[in-house]
Amino acid sequence: MRQGYFELFDWLEQSKPVKPEDFFERMRATYGIAHLLYIDIIPFSQSTLLHRLHHTLSHDQAHALGGVGLNLLLPPLRFVASSVRPVDHGTLRQQMPAAEALLTRAVLLDIPAEGISYPLLSRASRAAALSICIPLAADEMPFFLRSFGRDIQTLASLFHAAMIDADRPRAVSDDELRLITPREREVLRWSAAGKSYWEIAIILGISERTVRFFMSNAREKLNVVSNTQAVAEAVWRGLIPHC
Repeated sequence: MRQGYFELFDWLEQSKPVKPEDFFERMRATYGIAHLLYIDIIPFSQSTLLHRLHHTLSHDQAHALGGVGLNLLLPPLRFVASSVRPVDHGTLRQQMPAAEALLTRAVLLDIPAEGISYPLLSRASRAAALSICIPLAADEMPFFLRSFGRDIQTLASLFHAAMIDADRPRAVSDDELRLITPREREVLRWSAAGKSYWEIAIILGISERTVRFFMSNAREKLNVVSNTQAVAEAVWRGLIPHC
């Protein structure tokens, strides 16, 4: 497997752009991993904004896990992404009641309960993690992690760096950022708080159509394609507060 690590390392360094599905398939083949999940989030005080999500789950598995509800799904994801050290899923199960329900549902869906989540160094105001599920018994996990944990963590960091690099196809100049109006920043700020177009319209006393217009302008000026990316970029650039 050491040779597999070097092959993966070289592939990550040379492949531009890196496709998550290709990385996941190579990781599964090299280390016998059942499933991988990569998240990139913006944790606010009262909510969590999901910026990016990639995984190897089937459509049915992902739909069933999503069915547990965001109140059970997001806290464990936020916990592992905001941790300092890797989080063993057995430990996570003990520390968080929400994780217990999530992992129990995962086992029913033929997703191995054993695994580990690696928090990844990210930009200011962001948090990220790569989680792997391994078809091993609990007493086999320590040996697996001693043998391959460090290599997997290094590869996860390189993959995360590739995802960040792919975020910005064109640099946004300071002059362009200054063109973002106070009203557009207000719309971005309320969107970051989880408000819908309709709710933002009520709060600001404008029409929903005008809210959509401001958000469209903000996306164009920030050189992104989705509202989630616009909010993430605005927080990272300091255009709106991280609360």
